Amino acid sequence: MIFVGDLHGGYPALLDNIGKKRIIDESIIQVGDWGLGFAPLTDDLKALKRVDDFLRERDVTLYIIRGNHDNKWYWDNAQKFGLKHVHLVKDYDTRIIDEQRLLFIGGGISIDRNTRKLNKDYWPNEIFKLNEQLVQNICSHRVDIVVSHIGPKSCWPYKFTPLVEYYIEQERNAGRDLRAALLAERKQMETVLHHVKTAGVKEWYYGHYHESVTEQIGNIIFRCLDIGELYHRS
Repeated sequence: MIFVGDLHGGYPALLDNIGKKRIIDESIIQVGDWGLGFAPLTDDLKALKRVDDFLRERDVTLYIIRGNHDNKWYWDNAQKFGLKHVHLVKDYDTRIIDEQRLLFIGGGISIDRNTRKLNKDYWPNEIFKLNEQLVQNICSHRVDIVVSHIGPKSCWPYKFTPLVEYYIEQERNAGRDLRAALLAERKQMETVLHHVKTAGVKEWYYGHYHESVTEQIGNIIFRCLDIGELYHRS
């Protein structure tokens, strides 16, 4: 099982890595910000088909969750695309992969949303939406691994970077409270963490923050993946 960080349209480098490392008969999980929606629909679908064909030749299956830099429409309509080895995994889907039960949750806030063009490179439904009742139902069975785009409040990062603070100030000047929104989304993801602990979760993989950081908190290993990072889970 291989985990991949944000790509932001850089999927050719991922395919190059798969080829160079001779990865075959493997499951690859990408933690969002693939970059779907920035190109015209026909171009995105052609690219997904090329990726699907490439993976089929190597018996590799790719699971992709949505990030804030993805158009959720693709996940809502994925069943229409005819892909076999590329799976656009919806929020709160669970899959058994390598005998592990994985819970997938996408979405997050773009800190620079005020600078982007609506429905061109920013989509208001980018956000993570907590469905606590669904999480509770899922946790009635075991959960071994969580894959999300943003991280819970209690794991890294523990403070805002200067870049985030800059956009917080920009939104404050426009009458919006980005700081409160960012804190709220991580607090909501912390609620997910509270429930999956009861289901025995041992690993949590996420992206979004563009650094590679691994820490163990209690019995859970949290791994934030950098842009384009590949982590081969042993």
